[in-house]
Amino acid sequence: MSFVTTGRHLLLVGGGALGESRLETALDYDWERITFVATDPTPETKTLAHGDTRVHLHERAVAESDLDGVDLVIESTMDDHLGEQLAAWCRPRRIPLNAMDKLDYCDIYYTALIARGPLLLSISSGGDAPALASTLRQLLEQRLGPGWCNAAQLMADARRALPRNAARMKLLKGIASDSVFLDFISENNINGMREFIDDAISRMPD
Repeated sequence: MSFVTTGRHLLLVGGGALGESRLETALDYDWERITFVATDPTPETKTLAHGDTRVHLHERAVAESDLDGVDLVIESTMDDHLGEQLAAWCRPRRIPLNAMDKLDYCDIYYTALIARGPLLLSISSGGDAPALASTLRQLLEQRLGPGWCNAAQLMADARRALPRNAARMKLLKGIASDSVFLDFISENNINGMREFIDDAISRMPD
């Protein structure tokens, strides 16, 4: 399951290098608003915040009122008491919380992501072994060449162009599992992939 960020409000709690890293990651997504609350934001964090109008930086301790209108809270400190306090504020409001290294307070976990165009691979250990998940991500990234990105875009285009029914699902699954198509992906043969998809669509029953 992935969290939809479009039109949503994110609250980041915690400064230092960890908070800076969390902000850098958040800026890669289309959050409508990012509230960052920290007593010790790094200079780099301040630069990032000033460079993006979505970010609202507050140099102070977090307060319960900071959760007003928030859709997700991410805490990145080593303070167990803070994690407990945020959980106590979030749960009555039904706001999901990610508290770093505090599994008892987490409703949502960070995952190691691999993005190839529309294709998004998410690797998670449920918060128990994030370092291992990160290593696995690096290994998989080395194996996923540019053909996968191009294939994902072509398949996405085909999916949007076809009627939404069971025949579309069957056709696309057949294309994606065909050894010839997979060879085209490995070779990053865009024309081969496109022609294969077009041919499969032309043979669809009316």
